[in-house]
Amino acid sequence: MQVAYSRTKGKRYAETFRCPGGALCLDFCNSGQGIRGSQEEWIPTYADLVDWLEAAGALTESQALRLRTGGADAPQAAQQLFERAIAFREALARVFLARTESRAAAREDLTLIDAEYARTAPFARLSATDDGFAWTLDSAVELDAALRPLVESAVSLLTSERLARLRRCGNSTCYWLFLDETKNCSRRWCEMASCGNLMKVRRHRARQQRSV
Repeated sequence: MQVAYSRTKGKRYAETFRCPGGALCLDFCNSGQGIRGSQEEWIPTYADLVDWLEAAGALTESQALRLRTGGADAPQAAQQLFERAIAFREALARVFLARTESRAAAREDLTLIDAEYARTAPFARLSATDDGFAWTLDSAVELDAALRPLVESAVSLLTSERLARLRRCGNSTCYWLFLDETKNCSRRWCEMASCGNLMKVRRHRARQQRSV
């Protein structure tokens, strides 16, 4: 995701592309901590949500333009869509975090995800690709369509064998989620340069204190 990261530097959500989680829905979960600790919101508006989806490759330039225009023409509807997106993100994050802790997901969170899947289904179109087929968005984009790529990614991961590779960062204060794609499933950190090094320093200091 280096291209997306370099293209979005200066945006609060740019950090989500510096350390990708391996699936669009995980990157979205990592875009804001919400109830998971921090009060910082990296995608604070509907316009930022559309920008983020375009930067992530989930929307084409023309789709993003139509969604921005639609949001400007109907600001109240855009705000409601944005609030739904954040509610979806937090419910999905809780489901994924429960999975990493071997806990059962809350029924109300699964119900919310299921409802958004049904609500956005009319905007999905099956298209042929070089490798087979893929879900794409209806060319006549309505505001609700903005959620479809996120919902599609979430449901695809939740019902996939890849879910077994879902991990939470090993730093107890970091809630970033990722898919461990290493052969021996040895990845522990969202990023070695940040949480990985931080935990190494903490362990080193702890050893030094014990030896005193």
